[in-house]
Amino acid sequence: MNKIAKPKLDLVFKKIFGDTNNSDLLTDFLSSVLDVPIDRIQGIEIIDNEVIPDTVEKKFSRLDLLLLVNNEYINIEIQVNNYNDYKERTLFYWAKVYTNQLGKSEDYISLQNTIAINIVDFKLFECSECHSSFMIYETHRHEKLTDKLRIDFLELPKAKNHKTNTRLQEWLDFLNVTTEEGLEMLEKNTVNPTIMHKAVAIVRQMSADEKLLRAIQKREETLMNERSALNSAKKQGIEQGIEQGIAQRNAELIEKWRKKGYTDEQIQELLSE
Repeated sequence: MNKIAKPKLDLVFKKIFGDTNNSDLLTDFLSSVLDVPIDRIQGIEIIDNEVIPDTVEKKFSRLDLLLLVNNEYINIEIQVNNYNDYKERTLFYWAKVYTNQLGKSEDYISLQNTIAINIVDFKLFECSECHSSFMIYETHRHEKLTDKLRIDFLELPKAKNHKTNTRLQEWLDFLNVTTEEGLEMLEKNTVNPTIMHKAVAIVRQMSADEKLLRAIQKREETLMNERSALNSAKKQGIEQGIEQGIAQRNAELIEKWRKKGYTDEQIQELLSE
C-alpha cells in the first residue's frame, strides 16, 4: 500500500481546502458539517490562507483556516496531537475571532455569528458520536442564548467505527485515508462522486509532488517530535504525582506514629516494610 499525502495533516488539509480552485470541496464540506443545504453557503471568502514556510517546521505551531461565509466567521482547525487543554484552547481561539471583528466605533450588535470547527485525531469526549456541536443554552429551560457562538468537534478515530452513508461520514473517511488503497475505496463507495473524485485526484497530485512531499515529511516529523514531548511531559507529571502522593502519605504516617510514641528507628523500620 503506497503512502500518500494524508488529508488529516494540517498542511495538506489547508492546501486542499484553502485553495480557491477547490471552493466546491470546501462548500460541500461545510454543508455536511453544519448540516445546511449547499445553496445556503455562498460567497466564501478565505481570510487566512497563507502558509509561511518557517511555520511549517516550527514546533507547536498552529495552521488553521479562517473563512467569512454568508457574513458568518468560520474558523477551521485540524489537530493531530492531544493537548489536555484543547477545549479551553478552542474557546480562546473562538473568542479571538469573535472579538477581533469589533472596531472602536462599532456596536456589539454588529458582531457576526462565529463558528469554530475542530477536527481532532484523538478522542475528546466520552461518547460514541464522532460529531459534537455546542452552543449556549439555559440550564433548565434549554433556551438558546444566542446564535453567535457555535463550536463543533469532529473526532477522527471514532469516525472509523461509523459506516453511515452520509456526506459527512464520507468526508471523515477522506480525512482518515492514509494509503492509495484507501483512496480507491473512496472512489468506489461514494455518495457524491463528482466531489469525492476531485478530492481524491488532488491528493494523488499532491502525493506526486516531491517538493511538497518533503515539506509534508518535515511537518510530520515536527508533529511526531511534538507528540513525543507531550507524552514525555505527561509521563513525568504522572511520576511526580506518584512521588508526591507517597511523600504525603509517609508524612501522615510518621505524624500518626510519633503521636503514638514510636521511636524514629521504629518508624523507619515500618516505612521500609
